[in-house]
Amino acid sequence: MAETTKIEEAQKRIGRTVNEAGEILQEKLEKSYDDVIDRLKDERDRLERDLRHEYRNARRYVRANPEQGIGIAIAAGLALGILLGRASK
Repeated sequence: MAETTKIEEAQKRIGRTVNEAGEILQEKLEKSYDDVIDRLKDERDRLERDLRHEYRNARRYVRANPEQGIGIAIAAGLALGILLGRASK
């Protein structure tokens, strides 16, 4: 009987330890997840700012140099057409 009680107590201690470890692990995972989400949001915001800045620069350039802007657009269209034409074959 005493042996059974010791085994049951050991099982209970193991169960508590596993539960505590699971809770600690879950807390760490949640914190890590939150940290990753925050970093991704910061990176997204930075990329949006950079894209807006580059878009404005491109618009200014095309307004200041419309002939070159049209030439670049034509060249880009031709290059894209060639690439897509080859990809569809």
